[in-house]
Amino acid sequence: MSISCSCDYPEGETTVGYPRDVTCRTPRKCSCCNDQIKSGDCMYMWSMYDYDECKTVRPLFMCEECGDMSLNMMTLGFCFNIDQPIRDQWIEYLRDYEPGTYKVLNL
Repeated sequence: MSISCSCDYPEGETTVGYPRDVTCRTPRKCSCCNDQIKSGDCMYMWSMYDYDECKTVRPLFMCEECGDMSLNMMTLGFCFNIDQPIRDQWIEYLRDYEPGTYKVLNL
């Protein structure tokens, strides 16, 4: 299971705070699902910090769908792995903790 109720952050780069809702100025790919984010689209920017080097590093950019799902997971008190697709982890949450919703959505 990739989602959990406790976050044991590994050494190295980790996210800081919550993702910020911003408008994309230059086209880029979502860091989680690799979908194209077009110029002018809403997206989320998440600050990253390298605890080994004690400095901020490149931000993580998410499409609106992945950003919304990550905020929902955080609001519910769950941690997730940013190296895996957020959508898969959201479906895993629904299957394990909201089986009625999972069945209705037929995912």
